[in-house]
Amino acid sequence: MSLKFSVGDLTIHRVIEQETSFVPALEMLPGLTAEVLTENRAWMRQAKALDEQDVLLLCFQSYVVKTPHHTILIDSCIGNDKPRPQRPKWNMKTDETYLRAERSRVLGR
Repeated sequence: MSLKFSVGDLTIHRVIEQETSFVPALEMLPGLTAEVLTENRAWMRQAKALDEQDVLLLCFQSYVVKTPHHTILIDSCIGNDKPRPQRPKWNMKTDETYLRAERSRVLGR
């Protein structure tokens, strides 16, 4: 999925790599207390940031910036070939499925 907007002669495509439940909020945010989570649960669920089991819902994304002279990929998150031993599913990931599809769509190829 890609969302895009333009600023002058730049076009910026937001390329969603993965939207998924991730880890319980209290586990992900060590400074978060059960009391603060309780106070914020309603708006976080309404904003689709927290599921019914208090697991964070995260969006992992990259950006493609097109200028009149360049096309730039900003890999701001999961990406490939990055060591992440604590997250085996992402450790040295090599999947390019979403990039191939988005590259084709964004570049018109």
